Amino acid sequence: MLECPLCDRACPDNWLEDHHLKTRRKDKHDTKLMCKDCHKTIHGLFSNRALRDKRTGLDTIEGLLENPRFQAALVFIKKLTPGTFMKMRRAKGVR
Repeated sequence: MLECPLCDRACPDNWLEDHHLKTRRKDKHDTKLMCKDCHKTIHGLFSNRALRDKRTGLDTIEGLLENPRFQAALVFIKKLTPGTFMKMRRAKGVR
């Protein structure tokens, strides 16, 4: 079992996914292993354009942890048991 760098929960190995921190940039291999709940939440809250934009700071783990929208979601995620299915609706304007 590995620990998710965002929610700090110990998750089963099959519950971890790679998240590309630097999408569509030269360094396409900059990925971080995180739980499915955190990964799904990131893509549900933010558009790929916002994730790519360096000004938003969402292209780093630290930037995600400092974001108020993601912090609010983390409060909920930390209460979940790893490996359970979380349904996530996309925010308005997110494709």
